[in-house]
Amino acid sequence: MKDFKIDILAFGAHPDDVECAAAGVILSTIDKGGTVILVDLTKGEMGSYGTIETRKEEAYSAANIMGVKIKEQLNLPDGKITNSIQNQEKVIQIIRKYRPKIVLANAFIDRHPDHRKAARLVSDACFLSGLKMNATQYKGKNQEHWRPMAVYHYIQDYFIQPNFVVDISDYFNTKMEVIKAYESQFVTAKNDSPNGIIALLDQIKATNQIFGRAINRKYAEGFTAKRYVGIENITTFI
Repeated sequence: MKDFKIDILAFGAHPDDVECAAAGVILSTIDKGGTVILVDLTKGEMGSYGTIETRKEEAYSAANIMGVKIKEQLNLPDGKITNSIQNQEKVIQIIRKYRPKIVLANAFIDRHPDHRKAARLVSDACFLSGLKMNATQYKGKNQEHWRPMAVYHYIQDYFIQPNFVVDISDYFNTKMEVIKAYESQFVTAKNDSPNGIIALLDQIKATNQIFGRAINRKYAEGFTAKRYVGIENITTFI
């Protein structure tokens, strides 16, 4: 049995990526006693709305609603994420620091180039983090190798056929509160782009409804996995 430190380590290319696509799973996990830590790869400084400072405040407000106690910021350049050795090392350091059971990351196919690049970066880093000979240090101390049991990619902007979905019916309303905590992105921004922002929120709701319908639930979040998913008890399926 692996010595897991936390249940879920969730990476997002930008502040609000994880919240828009996987806040329901995070709320559910924490409500059931699990541990979740969020990692923003960038500060979202290239965004059309808000500032670095406001987005940081909003990110912590959203985390507070979800019950997330720790957030990390890797300070990669927004709009210029690359799957470089240096960036892989930054992600590996975080993975080895928290030793998660599951890693969540952006989708491989999505509208924003950073989402696609972040998906590959995090996926590759999860594999490389498990290599004993791939040495890293954190705050001057050597780190032990660590590979999560699973890497799941949340479905965000583009509609993708999920490999599995998770029922979030009991948490959907709170999820929407989490998203709206990013006031500069989803509340104030409506003054400049009312149709676009409203459509985005409607899209999130509709997508979660579509995913829920397949399992006879009101709302669900969808995920893809590069490897097939194994379970211990076939009767636990919805």
